[in-house]
Amino acid sequence: MWLFKLLLRLIVLISIGCIVTGCTKEKKIVIPESGKVVDSEMAARIDGKEISLRELDQTLQLALYDIAEQEYQLRLSKIYAWPDKESFAKGARERIEVLLKVPEPPRISLPIGYRFIRGDSEAPVTLAVFCSFQSPHCQSIQPVIQRLTTNYKDWVKVAYFDFPLKFHREGIKAAVAARCAAEQNKFWEYHDALYTFTPELDDATYAQLIKQLQIDDDKFVKCFSSDTPKKAVLKDRDRALALGLKNVPVIFINGLYLKGLRTYEQYAFWVDKELRSLGVNPKQKQAQRTDDIADDRELPITQLPLILLGVSASSVEKNSRALITAEETAAKYYNVGNEVIENVWLLRLYSNFAVIKSEIGLERLPLKGKEGAGILLTRSREQSEELAQRIEQPLGPGTRKLIASSGVLTLGQAWLSEQLAQQDALEAKFTEAELEVEGHRLMRLEGVQDNEFFTALGFQDNDVLLRVNDSWVHSGQNNLWDALTSGQVIDVAFMRKGLPQRIQYVVEELGYFDESSDSEKD
Repeated sequence: MWLFKLLLRLIVLISIGCIVTGCTKEKKIVIPESGKVVDSEMAARIDGKEISLRELDQTLQLALYDIAEQEYQLRLSKIYAWPDKESFAKGARERIEVLLKVPEPPRISLPIGYRFIRGDSEAPVTLAVFCSFQSPHCQSIQPVIQRLTTNYKDWVKVAYFDFPLKFHREGIKAAVAARCAAEQNKFWEYHDALYTFTPELDDATYAQLIKQLQIDDDKFVKCFSSDTPKKAVLKDRDRALALGLKNVPVIFINGLYLKGLRTYEQYAFWVDKELRSLGVNPKQKQAQRTDDIADDRELPITQLPLILLGVSASSVEKNSRALITAEETAAKYYNVGNEVIENVWLLRLYSNFAVIKSEIGLERLPLKGKEGAGILLTRSREQSEELAQRIEQPLGPGTRKLIASSGVLTLGQAWLSEQLAQQDALEAKFTEAELEVEGHRLMRLEGVQDNEFFTALGFQDNDVLLRVNDSWVHSGQNNLWDALTSGQVIDVAFMRKGLPQRIQYVVEELGYFDESSDSEKD
């Protein structure tokens, strides 16, 4: 009897609860973008118009993902702390198997057709980077982006979006300067240089980079004083704000949203996932196109009355040039795209030959005295694996690696030659420091604050040079000068206020001319 009374009382209480709160079964819906199941209930009414929870969450998808990612990281940290609390056996941490599912970032559609693109324009994965040139965090992410474009060559391209924050006083001006450099095909060179000098940017920096990168001063000033580039920068900023972005850096990997500073491995995880979704093995290399080196190498040698005496190349391929004598006339310089003789055009340049186009098709014009395949003469920021290892680990394999390079500075050859003409005066800026290596004193820079050469290279008073590429810099040797004229990427490590620093340089014009070497003359 008592059991019957208890059941009756429960039924009454449940009935009262239903009257007060409602006991209808909750309906569920699935948001197609994320596959997340949410309540279909209304979130609000505004002037009588109902706003569903789905609609509300759609406007907050980036912020909600930030929260989901924070939850994931908290749980992950707790998992790895668990063995310590439970006094697990020694080595338990190595046996942890994480079963948590990584939250999927929302995917945003971004137009990149008119962007400044770095890498293969047809690469299937796009890194859309929202950054400010005055942001130290954006500066810090540059080596990671460079590593991604190197390790995923041909698979990844970078599209840059300006997002100068309100408290970045030079943010808009720096972005405008980069766009003006872009008018002269120097966007990425200027971009890299700005991040090398971040956050200490000012008008003197912009002017110095004009000289250093051999940019036409008059055209740059005219562009800088116009409203067009500034409007483009503000349009990018407005786009970022409309997306709900508040800080930099933010990178969208094929639209997948990733906010803040992250490790290389975190970005690589999503790049790999995108490539696999496209049916691509991330470890395989992109197949060469039909007009690549292998095909040019097999072209027939021309019988036209042309002699290729020398080659030189710019970081901008169309500015590459060749020294050619045509029909026994005096030798002249020709840029890629120029007509050499009637109906014959210079199409591509390699170290040992040129490709010309005529009415009969493509032919190969070999360098005088040199017959070989060669490589395309464009600027490279890659060292051989052996050299890179010696640079990264100066004390040998298995030892501690150097910090990542803070940036890559491009140096115009004409500007560099002018500066190196004063090499004796520049060497006088080096004085002996207290520390020793290889039995010699390290070298400190003094009196370089107003020196154009050392300022352009990003050095300051009291910087102590450590290494140039894989060689120590000390009172017994200074390889800086030879490295700058080597035509290769230059890697410099130094100390500033007790902290290690690292920077790279690329000389824009690479090349040699056949007549400069007696051994190569007929």
